[in-house]
Amino acid sequence: MIQRGLIFFAFFVFYPFSLSAYDSAELSKDPQWQHLLHFRDGKSEIDSSDFFLSPKGKTDAQAELGATVDAIYHDRDVFCRFPARIKWLFSKIPQLEADVKYQPCQALEQLKQTFGVSQAVLIFPTAHINSPASMFGHTFLRLDDKSGLPLTANAVNYAAKTAENNGLIFAYKGLLGGYEGRYSVLPYYQKIKEYNNLERRDIWEYRLNLTPAELERLLEHLYELKESYADYYFFTENCSYNLLWLLEVARPNSHLIEQFSLKAIPIDTIRAIKEAGFITDVHFRPSKTRRIKTLMQEEKKAQEPLKSAYKAELDVELLQLKRTQKKIAKKPYIKALMEKLAKRSKLPKLPKLSIKSPANPLRSHKSTRVSMGLGEGGRFHLGGKLAFHDIYDVDRGFIQGAYIDFFHLAFQKERDGTFKLETLDLVNINSYATRDAVFKPLSWGVAFGMKRFEDATYASLRGEVGVSYALGEKAFGFIMIAPKLYYKTKTFIGVGPKLGVLASFDRVKLGCSGEQIFYSDGVDRSAAQAFMTIMIGQNYAL
Repeated sequence: MIQRGLIFFAFFVFYPFSLSAYDSAELSKDPQWQHLLHFRDGKSEIDSSDFFLSPKGKTDAQAELGATVDAIYHDRDVFCRFPARIKWLFSKIPQLEADVKYQPCQALEQLKQTFGVSQAVLIFPTAHINSPASMFGHTFLRLDDKSGLPLTANAVNYAAKTAENNGLIFAYKGLLGGYEGRYSVLPYYQKIKEYNNLERRDIWEYRLNLTPAELERLLEHLYELKESYADYYFFTENCSYNLLWLLEVARPNSHLIEQFSLKAIPIDTIRAIKEAGFITDVHFRPSKTRRIKTLMQEEKKAQEPLKSAYKAELDVELLQLKRTQKKIAKKPYIKALMEKLAKRSKLPKLPKLSIKSPANPLRSHKSTRVSMGLGEGGRFHLGGKLAFHDIYDVDRGFIQGAYIDFFHLAFQKERDGTFKLETLDLVNINSYATRDAVFKPLSWGVAFGMKRFEDATYASLRGEVGVSYALGEKAFGFIMIAPKLYYKTKTFIGVGPKLGVLASFDRVKLGCSGEQIFYSDGVDRSAAQAFMTIMIGQNYAL
């Protein structure tokens, strides 16, 4: 009984002394502690309760700090649950080392040895031209081991946890935070298969100059996030934004997160990472589509016997593509592949395929735009859009034919001094995917919002569907059927043909289009336009 009393007395007297050896209020304001908790604007962006030791942890960084220190004294499991937090606290509170021996998490140490991470690479699969959910692109991290072989590396991905196949429901929930966003780690070759081959998207690889100590912090923080989630928002707390948290923890005071409030477009986050001094090198990995199209071009130019060799190589590639698209069963695929490879082996060796690299996305314009102009009779135009890239923007660094705008607003000041709303498009998408002998996608477009029509502002829904064909390497033409609906006190429904040509060069874009729409009021309305855009700076154009 006396012994138990002494133990209680010692705990009561000496334990509070240990906890009072630091200023919890001041320490909890440290930017690195805030980053470890994903704190922003007074609360954590992590939404799962298991990420916090204090009941008030989501909104009180000081309470979470106190609960974590308390757990160090009472719960040895916390060394594996929050290794990055614990290591940081030991570096900031010397008294901890005197009271409690620091214990590295053995499970984490084993993973570090197994993976042997030597460097991190930021991966950017570009837009998928016929998928609205993928038209911004995507980012994730690749963690290379000491072998230097990318395909043996692991990929760190952040994505919405969903099995939803309905695009409209996915967009609705994604905009309103209806999904859990989680980090995951999987082999890089699987991501290559998904983006390069299955979705046929080019991939840009940006090497990061993280030091061994920074890589260790990143891995430790990733480990403590493995069971947690945050509500996923398509525009803000998305894949690209949440990768910034990992880099913020890895390299304190890099000031990445604070740059993104209204939106976090992947290419904008990559640009911020570049400006913060992380990126040292870049590598382009062409898609399966780009490889097949290059083979088709070489086959057309070649003479025998190389022409037959190119044709045989192309047959193998097309068969493999057919298998990735699940258009052929495994057994007949293997039989056909063996036959085509046997035929290919009897033909001459081809020279190394030279696939032309497009412009680095980092050379593209930023995603938010403000525009001004003067029109007939001194009319003044003022407009702006939150994101991202439309048919009037120079395509350098973007996928030609893939255009998507969100929250495009435009006013016109009339000669009498009044301002009139010209456009308020909540969404405006145009997907002009060109067709050829192999790939035969449909082109389409959709826009809805408010639009000036018949000298008044109407709610509008406009669409188009048709085909597009390449006109050389720099241009393409399209032929569409364009339905339109305008609604106010009166409804106008129309449909008719729309034709156009767009040509994009490094700093110049040219375009012209015309349409003839037959409306329900019996009046046919036609419109035509021609334009030239000249890039006078990376983020300025005339």
